[in-house]
Amino acid sequence: IRRPAPHPLPPEQQREFEALQRQAEASANAQANQVEERHPDAPVPLKAEFDGDINPATGERGGPKREPVRRWVKEEGDWSFKGRVSDF
Repeated sequence: IRRPAPHPLPPEQQREFEALQRQAEASANAQANQVEERHPDAPVPLKAEFDGDINPATGERGGPKREPVRRWVKEEGDWSFKGRVSDF
């Protein structure tokens, strides 16, 4: 099957192209492994409350890693949802 394709490069240019591709991929992987600095005003990413696919507290499979609605104080107080706090 003949499909449209760019013209092949001469062997020397093909080797140069492949070397540049490997170099770009290696630098992209190195940048992905570095910790990115966040802006001081950026919110801190939330950490998961459990590992795996099943929530150990509720038994829910495939649900959120953090409970979206929660109390600020265990026994009493306000509830929060997406960072907004309300008092019922």
